[in-house]
Amino acid sequence: MSVILVGGSQRSGTSATQQLLCQLPEANPYLYEASFLRMQVACYAEAKVSFSNNHASYFGELQDLRNFQAGVVSAFLENTARIHGDCEHLILKEPHLTMYWPHLYELIPDAMFLMMIRDPRDVIASMVSVGERQKELGQDYLFTDRNMLRLCEHFVSFYRPAFEVSDEGFRDRLAVVHYENVVTDPRQALEQITGFTGIPFDSIDPQAAPNTGVVNQEVIAASQHFQPWATDVNGKQITSSRIGRHREVLTAEETQLVEEYCTDFFEWFGYSRQAA
Repeated sequence: MSVILVGGSQRSGTSATQQLLCQLPEANPYLYEASFLRMQVACYAEAKVSFSNNHASYFGELQDLRNFQAGVVSAFLENTARIHGDCEHLILKEPHLTMYWPHLYELIPDAMFLMMIRDPRDVIASMVSVGERQKELGQDYLFTDRNMLRLCEHFVSFYRPAFEVSDEGFRDRLAVVHYENVVTDPRQALEQITGFTGIPFDSIDPQAAPNTGVVNQEVIAASQHFQPWATDVNGKQITSSRIGRHREVLTAEETQLVEEYCTDFFEWFGYSRQAA
């Protein structure tokens, strides 16, 4: 069984990409976020920090801890595949799990990681829109403040842990996928992912109405917790309608601040800055 993790910042296209890849018959159906997996990997990451003081008497050596937690994670993945028809390819996503990918690689070195990249201006604009809907419902979250510095720092924080890793083994298991490519030329994006994974995702018809698997969009739309995160394109066919939406959401000053605070990101991935 192959394991593919789709990651990146919130609002970077992780859901749309996971849903697209889950159209492969040999894959699991489109699933909700794998937050349980993130909790297991976070437990391992935290235990490593205080291993000699608190955990050595339970495991002996750090490698023993790693072996133990690898068994826990593998059991979770195998169980997930089993309850979804013993699928050949397990495709999961959870944005905050992205921050733990280097630790997850230690536990599952055969996993493959697809990092979603999107224009920071559109990501921040989407966060602001979520925040506005949260505010209407009386919810308090980072997005409700419309603080460009905090939002940009939050955005970059999803990518920094993976990009700071120099381990060539991990880097070989990591592929960067542009959101803009997925929504404007999904066939080309599927070819890229096929080339990286060796799995025939290019056989998927991106124009077909997607099977939304176990994810119930009506339940999401009715939930006060999830409702602010939902848009009119969730669960539907891939669309490029969200590209450049920051022009409708952000002010000129906010756009300039995003370009300033995310300068490195723009340069790393070739996004042009209006203020440059």
